[in-house]
Amino acid sequence: MSKLTEHRSCTAQCNKPVPVELHAAGLCVSHFTFNVEKACADMHRQIAMCGVSAERQTEITLYLVECSAMLAHVTSTLSLSDQLKRRVLSTFLCLMNLRETLERSSSVGASPIRPPSRIAAAATA
Repeated sequence: MSKLTEHRSCTAQCNKPVPVELHAAGLCVSHFTFNVEKACADMHRQIAMCGVSAERQTEITLYLVECSAMLAHVTSTLSLSDQLKRRVLSTFLCLMNLRETLERSSSVGASPIRPPSRIAAAATA
């Protein structure tokens, strides 16, 4: 891993060291990638189900930029195991998919997903 200025353990209590690049998050690489992927899934679901305001789009975009930058910095400075490299690549893919979903929703003016009226009417009959 990278050089640690001070030994700092992961806040998820796994006792793995937190690299300097992730001190702001307070998490080891594994837990950071897991949390980013979970957050991406939650935001993706939010966009798909109820749409997002312009303000929320800005917040999501900033999150994407910050996480991408942190991951890029981690991968460029740390010597990661093959397993961690796969996790990081998977996390980058989640971030890319979220960005694509966000761009698609803003360009189309995506409305929330609703069941077609024929199916809804048939279900109530």
